[in-house]
Amino acid sequence: MNYLKKYGITQQEIIELEETYNENIIKFIKENEIFITEKLEYLKNENYIIYPILKNNIRIFLELISELKRKVKIMKEKSFSKKQIQMILIDERLYSKIEMK
Repeated sequence: MNYLKKYGITQQEIIELEETYNENIIKFIKENEIFITEKLEYLKNENYIIYPILKNNIRIFLELISELKRKVKIMKEKSFSKKQIQMILIDERLYSKIEMK
């Protein structure tokens, strides 16, 4: 999971992730670097703080990038501020409630 360091995630934070998530999630993160990196790049380019999202809303990293982009677009269209979007991205429960249309 050292590739996460490229996105400002420290070794200590990687250890915290390994302690937070079950073995299968960690295995997925380790084995699917390209799939995960796609989301990391998008979030980085949109200037979101990545570690809190990764720690609290793993769902984002398990779904397709198109779904993440669609949900962010919906929030932007509803005039959510950058801070509001960041908070929703961090909270898996709130993120799950974004319109499915």
